Amino acid sequence: MSDELWVLAVAVAGPVIGSGLGVAFPPGRRLTGGMLAFAGGAMLAISFLELLPESLAKCGLAGTAAGLAIGVLTMAVLEGMLPRRAAGTGGELERTSLLMIAGIFLHNLPEGMAMASAGAMEDPRALVTVALAIAVHNIPEGICTSAPYYLATGRRLRAFLLSSSTALPVLMGYLLGKTLLRGMQPFAMGVMVASVAGLMIHISCAELLPTAQEEAGKDHPTRPIAWLAAGVLFVMALSG
Repeated sequence: MSDELWVLAVAVAGPVIGSGLGVAFPPGRRLTGGMLAFAGGAMLAISFLELLPESLAKCGLAGTAAGLAIGVLTMAVLEGMLPRRAAGTGGELERTSLLMIAGIFLHNLPEGMAMASAGAMEDPRALVTVALAIAVHNIPEGICTSAPYYLATGRRLRAFLLSSSTALPVLMGYLLGKTLLRGMQPFAMGVMVASVAGLMIHISCAELLPTAQEEAGKDHPTRPIAWLAAGVLFVMALSG
C-alpha cells in the first residue's frame, strides 16, 4: 500500500510542480501564447493518437462518435458560461486559461483510472511507469494553465490553487477505478474516453490555438505552428 501511495504522490506532483513554476517564473505574453499552442498540440495528439483509438477498440465507431459529441457539447456549454471580453484587456487570456483548467480537470479523471488499471496488472513496474508518465506530462500542463491565468489577473496564489486543483481528479479517478473499473462495461468506458477526447479537441481548436495565435503570432504567424508541432512530438515521444 505504501508503494501505491508513493506513485500516487508522484503523479499528483506533476500539476503542483508545473503550477508552481508557472506562477514563480511567469513567461511573457508571447512565450505564454507559444505554451498554449504547445498544450493544444499535446491535447490534440493525446486525443487522436491515444484516446480515440482506445475508444474505438472498446465501443466501436458509433460509441466513439457519441462520446465525441458529448465531450464537444459539454465544453461548448462551459464555454458559453464564460463571457468574452474585449481584446487587449487580458479577459480572453483569463477565459482561455479557465477553460483549459476545466478541460484538464476532466481529462485527469481517466488518468487516475489508468493508474488503477496498471496497479491491477501482475507487473509491479506498470503502476510506477504510468505514474511517472502522467507526472512528466502534467508538469507542462500545470505551467500552461497557471501562467496565463496569473498573467491575465495578477493573482499568483489563486492561479496556483486553480491550476493545482487538476491533481484532484487523478486521485478521484484512481479511487473510482479501484472500486468501479472492473465492473464497468467496455462500451461505457469507451464512450467516456471519447468524451474526454471531445473535450480536449474542442478546447484546443476553439480556445487554445486562437489565443496562442493572438498572443504569439502577431509578429511571426508561424511561431504558434512550431509550438503546436512541438506539443505533438512531445506526446509522441512519451507514447513511444
